[in-house]
Amino acid sequence: MTTINAHRLQRLIKQARPHVSTDDTLPPINGIRFECDGIHIHALATDRYTFAVARTKVREETDAWSATVAEKDLDWLTGWLESHEGDTILDLSVGDNGITITDDSSKLTVPAKDPIFPKWQSLFRDALQDASTSGDLVSLDTKMLARWKRADTHLRVWQTAPEKPLLLVGDDFLGLQMPARYSGNDKGRAAVLNDWSGTLGQKSEPAEALAPLPQPGAVAEMAEGMLRRTLQSTAEMFDVDMDTDKGRAAFIAWVHSGSYAWSAYRLLQALKKADPDLAEATVRDLNEQLESGEIGEWAWDEAAAAGHNPQAWRDDYEAHLKKRAAKQAAETAPAV
Repeated sequence: MTTINAHRLQRLIKQARPHVSTDDTLPPINGIRFECDGIHIHALATDRYTFAVARTKVREETDAWSATVAEKDLDWLTGWLESHEGDTILDLSVGDNGITITDDSSKLTVPAKDPIFPKWQSLFRDALQDASTSGDLVSLDTKMLARWKRADTHLRVWQTAPEKPLLLVGDDFLGLQMPARYSGNDKGRAAVLNDWSGTLGQKSEPAEALAPLPQPGAVAEMAEGMLRRTLQSTAEMFDVDMDTDKGRAAFIAWVHSGSYAWSAYRLLQALKKADPDLAEATVRDLNEQLESGEIGEWAWDEAAAAGHNPQAWRDDYEAHLKKRAAKQAAETAPAV
């Protein structure tokens, strides 16, 4: 029995699906190949032009197994998975009938076979170990490049030689894409530079180097902001005057600010680990909401939908403010 949550299994399929061969006369590659080595589940797909390997850890070590789910069965399998909450625990077992997926209330058997599949480990190992370089440019089919959109938010890439595949590396993801044939004369970088020398210049002042983004993406940007807020709040909270009401109120405000920022950071990191795609989409949607300035109205609606009484919350807060104002007025009133 192999255990995984629904989000992780959905992500494996999303990452591998664009690389599945549509040729149903080639059953070994006309689908997604799942291989479990006891520690990771791998989703493999290739059409002989691109090759994707996605993986995720299982919850507990398990037996090794392999099975291929045909392309025609991927749509309804994906639909079934998407009907589950992301943290739903799924148990996978492989038998003669295919892969049986069991949740708390149902069981689904997906037809799967175990045909001979290309020996992918040595293919990727050679690509990772080959450190040779070439001055020739690489020609790539841009329609195939689009297949990697689901692999990760950002990928590292390199190619070891003109006739060898482009290697793509993401978080628990490896990919290969074969170069396209190019018959032009400007195969090398020098030829292209010579062609562009009139536009780019040859003796101009060197341009300032571009600095790579430390952690690109909406999730990374928000995570950085949460860490900044946490550090700022925990520093400011000790610089207030605790002998005054305003100072004590400021202390409480900084404590709340730091606590919520740290909580948001931890929850964001957990969501990113569970499902990076969902985390990125959620943060981008959240950024749009924050920029709209209507979060108060949305919070009211969400509170009501959850069965709370936001009007009572507002009334209690206004009563608290009146009570505090009355207390302050009494303390500052001149003695008679």
